[in-house]
Amino acid sequence: MQAELTYAAPRRIGIGRYAGQAGMHLVLLTFSLAAVLPFLWMVFGSFKEYKELTSSMSLLPQVWTLDNYDQIIGRVNFLNAFRNSVVIAVITTFCVLVTSSAAGYVFAKYRFPGKETLFTLILATLMIPFAVVLIPLYVFISDIGAMDQLTGIILPGMWSTFGIFLLRQFMEGVPSELLDAARIDGSSEWRIYSQIMVPLCGAPMAALAILTFLGSWDSFLWPSLVLNSPEKQTIPLVLAGLRSLYWSRYDLYMAGSMLTVVPVMFIYVFASKHFIRGIALTGLKG
Repeated sequence: MQAELTYAAPRRIGIGRYAGQAGMHLVLLTFSLAAVLPFLWMVFGSFKEYKELTSSMSLLPQVWTLDNYDQIIGRVNFLNAFRNSVVIAVITTFCVLVTSSAAGYVFAKYRFPGKETLFTLILATLMIPFAVVLIPLYVFISDIGAMDQLTGIILPGMWSTFGIFLLRQFMEGVPSELLDAARIDGSSEWRIYSQIMVPLCGAPMAALAILTFLGSWDSFLWPSLVLNSPEKQTIPLVLAGLRSLYWSRYDLYMAGSMLTVVPVMFIYVFASKHFIRGIALTGLKG
């Protein structure tokens, strides 16, 4: 009798554990579907006609059409906005990688008076809301003649406090003996930075590049203040303008959103491995 009780107790514990895991997976699956379903609705809705989209609750289109994409590309100067967004995002991302890696290297491997104080002040700028500096930044961009120019969007985004912090945390984990050995061999400081330190920071720099590109690609508030000409607008501004041109054309909204999201998705798919590895390694080195 005692043996039967001993055998039944672990069995009940195992069943309860499996039931708990099944419930947890069910909850996770529910939340995953809730997150993915709106995106799937947008994907398939972009291939539907307006009448079907507003009258049918079916996920898949009954009649597939590319007319929505043709209207978006041909009517609202979408290709020009796409080009502007690419130029701004690529240049901004490149500048952030250069400035963040250089500043991170200095704060990680050099000693000078007031280094920690200066680094603390730089980090303190993360606590300042963008709304606080919006008006002074607008006045500055206006004074230098960069209004209604892509330069007015690129200049404020050429450096990133978060990027400096991210790369500094990783670079502190790089052995200083490696850099000292390079100096003994006659390497210049520029060569040590460009040929030793930067290649070692490939993973965190990839993570920073993705975050910066996404932030620049999706930026709306600052471009809406600086860019006024239709030929200078970016994709978020063009999509916002659809509301005034076609206030109820949800099919066009979905097609435009898909054209905006797909390039970013491809970039993330190809760089996701480096992104996850960069975040993980930076956290461990910190």
